Amino acid sequence: MKIRHVAILPALMTLGNALCGFGAITLTTKALALAAPDAAHAMDPKTVMWAGGLVLVAMVFDALDGRVARFARATSDFGGQLDSVADAVSFGVAPAFLMTWVVSESLRPGMPTSLVGLLRLTWVCAAVYLGCALIRLARFNVENVHDEEAHQTFRGLPSPAAAGALVSLIIVLASFWRRDAHDLARHVMLFALPIVALVLGLLMVSRFRYSHVLNQFLHGRRPLRHLVLIILGLALAALVREVILPLSFGGYALSGPVAYLVRRWRNRGRPLEGEAEPADSPPPA
Repeated sequence: MKIRHVAILPALMTLGNALCGFGAITLTTKALALAAPDAAHAMDPKTVMWAGGLVLVAMVFDALDGRVARFARATSDFGGQLDSVADAVSFGVAPAFLMTWVVSESLRPGMPTSLVGLLRLTWVCAAVYLGCALIRLARFNVENVHDEEAHQTFRGLPSPAAAGALVSLIIVLASFWRRDAHDLARHVMLFALPIVALVLGLLMVSRFRYSHVLNQFLHGRRPLRHLVLIILGLALAALVREVILPLSFGGYALSGPVAYLVRRWRNRGRPLEGEAEPADSPPPA
């Protein structure tokens, strides 16, 4: 089937998403090269923060491309495929690559030689995260529909949210590096990051329900006011990112299983209402 036309603006935003992911990978390797030989950490903190920040910028492009395409009535299967490929780079490869190098290069110098082999588990957790992200996106490709009404909820943690939860912790870790503060917290986070990546990967391929916050917030008669509130919220998050970003993304990641347990508790002995989803309401990635 030939592609008759490609909506330029949505496609450019999708490519911007992919370029941010590529930039995050590039900055990760640069952070290794810029680390001072006598520094207490193996990677340049400022560059690590920029790498994580580019993944968050990719989320902005990812949120805008679909909305612009629907606004211009230019949604297409081509756009959906391109979006999933870009997401695989920005929310699959980039966070896994960044987490792997941050953890392995930071823990290696202080570990006994006999225990260095345990760092391979970091690669395993990153591989599971990446594999689950790819499965999540492939599932989206085969189930996606262009009707916005079908995009109000997700099944499984969206890959951008999973990436945001992971890189927000890395950004906090790098900010601790820059101030040479919270030594205990830094070590706890380094050991916890692979486990967090593993859990996020499993949540991506789960069937827990998640709300599409952006679509639900903008749905209605006054989307402009809601959009302004979202921008103000993002600005506040940027100012106090060490608290807001991990809590926001972490809370969203946990909202699916928590809501499921609450529904189970309220419906003890009875099947959950709407547990079987209709075939025409698939989850977007």
